[in-house]
Amino acid sequence: MFEFRQVTKQFSEKFVLQDFSFKIAEGDKVNIVGRSGIGKTTLFRLLLGLEKPDHGTIYYENEPITDVNVWELRKKVAYVSQDLNIGRGNVQAFFDETLSLKANVLQKSNSKAEIQKHFACFELSEDILSKNIEELSGGEKQRIAIINALILNRKIFFLDEITSALDKVLKARTLDYFLQNPDLTVLYISHDSYLPTGVELKTLKLDEI
Repeated sequence: MFEFRQVTKQFSEKFVLQDFSFKIAEGDKVNIVGRSGIGKTTLFRLLLGLEKPDHGTIYYENEPITDVNVWELRKKVAYVSQDLNIGRGNVQAFFDETLSLKANVLQKSNSKAEIQKHFACFELSEDILSKNIEELSGGEKQRIAIINALILNRKIFFLDEITSALDKVLKARTLDYFLQNPDLTVLYISHDSYLPTGVELKTLKLDEI
């Protein structure tokens, strides 16, 4: 599905990747690890075409990622950031705005049922829909951001520290949801030591590149 072929990326004197090659197949679960500031999030930005390699090529489905085809790729990826500043105003309006975008409108018809299902899974009360985002706790905001990605019904997920504000039980439930689903291709950054049972993980250690 994805391939880095001899990719180098550096900022000033600092190398994030150097002559790096790596393949990600459909359905793979890849844990990206490394010390803070080493460039884990940059890996996502490269795959989404938000950063470009200094050398080498990144492929999606055997085609080099370009400024032209990257838009089709982005329509297939759901990216969840660690940033808890997800917006302001009403939670339902937040979902509605996501679903109003041209790339997402096909998911709108079934969105109410999907939101209800995910609220139950991630232990959120439906009365949160009428609250303002500013009123929510960090853990509630994080789960709203996750659900906002899930209602897009995509099969590729880039997850950046999405359990940092959750308690131990919800951390496990969230990681299980993504990592135990064989239909999803998941690249995730997490400092949690929890590993779901029966899941084959690939680990990408940026410190060793």
